[in-house]
Order: sequence, then structure tokens, then C-alpha cells
Amino acid sequence: MVMENTFAAAVHIEVLKLCTALWKGGPELEASGPNLKVDGYVMLIFCLILFLMNWGVRLLVVTPIAKIALSTPKTKTNSKAFKAKVIRFAQSTMEAIFYGGFTLLGIRIVPSQPWVWPSKHWWINFQSGEHSIMRNDLRCYYLLYCARYVQGMISVFLEPKRKDFIEMQIHHFVTIAVVLISYLYGWNRIGAVVMLLLDPADVPLHLAKIQKYIGEANAKARPRLAHICEFGADRTFELFAVVFFITRVLMYPYVCWSAHIEATRYFPKGLPEWTCVALLEILYILQLYWFSLIVKVAIKLITKGHVEDVRSDDEDEEEDKID
Repeated sequence: MVMENTFAAAVHIEVLKLCTALWKGGPELEASGPNLKVDGYVMLIFCLILFLMNWGVRLLVVTPIAKIALSTPKTKTNSKAFKAKVIRFAQSTMEAIFYGGFTLLGIRIVPSQPWVWPSKHWWINFQSGEHSIMRNDLRCYYLLYCARYVQGMISVFLEPKRKDFIEMQIHHFVTIAVVLISYLYGWNRIGAVVMLLLDPADVPLHLAKIQKYIGEANAKARPRLAHICEFGADRTFELFAVVFFITRVLMYPYVCWSAHIEATRYFPKGLPEWTCVALLEILYILQLYWFSLIVKVAIKLITKGHVEDVRSDDEDEEEDKID
């Protein structure tokens, strides 16, 4: 019992220490290596907090707002179609909040690390073991990021099944694997860069979806509002496509190259390292797949004048899918 209480206290102290480091930031922060048992429990605590935050804010705040934004005097609010739209609106809003929040965290934390550039510093002295030592703000960001994806994999089973369900689960699984393996084997520098690159594009994606839903719901009752939302959705989709192309199609493969080629100059790779490289390249294949779908929607935007869809929706809807 005493040992259990001591361990629980250690986990509690670690949560407070990491959250304080995340809040303060800066190069003067304490650095430490991973403690797998404690970090595992901290990650689970973060996962529970994010899960409760996701569904609490969604059900208590976002859903009531969605019902107001999507309803008109003639709307049948008890219909299955309206309820489905409310769910999609709420889901996109929470995704925009989470991706936006983690983008800001990443921008604040990752560029402030002393090793962030040039990329050779991702690998120099790797074999000395110093790469396992992380500043506590980065450790907190790492554990929060993994927790977010774990809660995302759980939450997807509580939502209507989407047409890209399999692709998204693969993406979640591979991302979690990259984060965990890079954390365990000292590849946290490249892992942090990957985490920073993956989030920004999803913010305009979900903002475009929100505007699209409002525009479609008000097309007849409030045509001026609908037109403004349609225009906003189109422009936001264009921003999404540009950010996606820059961060995931252009910049991300440099990370893959560095892990595959540049790292070899500084140390020989074993099974864990090659596993991480393979997972990074699988992620890039997924990005290329999604970018091909983005191009299809962009072509429709050019030829038809507006975006017909900005991401996959429920399986029973005849729409294209984009992530």
C-alpha cells in the first residue's frame, strides 16, 4: 500500500512538473530522460483529461451552438439528417480546437529547442544517449500529443462511421507508433519535428467544413449568409491545400530523407531505427494519398466555382472524401 501511494504521488508530481514546464517554456527548464512507467501513467492521465474535455465541451457547449447555427424556421430539428449535421459540425469544431491548440503548442516549443536546425543536430551524438534527455516542456508536449491520438482512436468508435474510417485508423495507429518508438529510442528530435508538421493543415480544413455546414443549412432561409459561408469555405479550403502541400508534401519528405540517409552518417541503424524510418515513410504515403484527393476537390473548385466537399462524411452520404 505504501509503495502504491508513493508511486501515485510520483505520478501526481510528474504531471504537475510537466504542466508547469509547458506553461513556462524557455531554455532554462529542467531536462530529464524518460521514466517509462511514470510517463505511461502520465500519458493515460492526459488521455483521460483530453477525452473528457473533448466530449464535455462538445456536448455542453458546441452542440447547442451547432443547433442554433444550423437551424432555420423550417428546419425539422428532430430529423435524422439534422442530427447528423449537428454531430459533424460539433466534431469539426472540436477537431479545429485540438489541432489549433496543438499547432500553437508545437510552434511555441519545438523551434525553441537548441537542436532544431540544422537537421544534422537531430543525429549528432545520438549514440552517446544524450538524445533521450529532453526539456520538460518537450516531454509534456510529447506525452500530450500521444494522449490526443489515443483518445482520438477511442472517440472515433463513439461517432458515426466515416468513409475514411480505415485510413484514419491507420493514420492514428502509425502516428502513435512513431511517437512511442521515437520517444523510447531517443528519436524524439525528429519525432517532435514530425508532430509540428502534421497539425497545421487540419485547422483550415475543419474551419472550411464548419463554414460549409452553415452555408448548406442556410441556403434557402438566409441566402446572403449562405453565400458568405460558401465563399469563406472555398477560400479556407484553398489555404488548407496550400498549407498541406507545404508542410506535408514538401517539408515532411525532408524529414524522411534525414531519417533514412542523413542519420546514417552519424550512427548505424538497428531494428528500432529502421522501424521508425518505415513508419515515417508509411505516413508520407498516406499524405500523398490524401493530397491526391485534395487535388480532385481543387479541380472541382476551379471548374464549378465552389468546393463540393472538404472531407469525408458519413458512409451513407454520396460525397468525396478528403482529409
